[in-house]
Amino acid sequence: MTHDLSLYVVTATDTVRTAMERIEANKHRVVVVVDQGKVVGTVSDGDIRRAFLHDMLPVAPVTRIMQLNPQVTTETDPAQRAALLQAAKVTLLPVVTTDNTLVDVELAYEPGFQQ
Repeated sequence: MTHDLSLYVVTATDTVRTAMERIEANKHRVVVVVDQGKVVGTVSDGDIRRAFLHDMLPVAPVTRIMQLNPQVTTETDPAQRAALLQAAKVTLLPVVTTDNTLVDVELAYEPGFQQ
């Protein structure tokens, strides 16, 4: 199953507010930051809360708060990806090509699931 990446992705030039809005919409507490389609980081709701505690403005670029070198996978087998996701203890695992281009996300639970 391929997901609508617009819910899970922000660009490196997007604002912290945009990341907040996507996190609210996708319900997975994280977004993937891409630059020209390549994964460059992630931003979680915790990153945003910490930024606000340090008086960062919502119009600041996500690159100011993103986590670099996020865990990603090139795995194509859905069962293997699910196992990697569970082992990493994350709610979202970016699926990339060998050149780090985002092609999908592996989710801990599907949208609409009540946690």
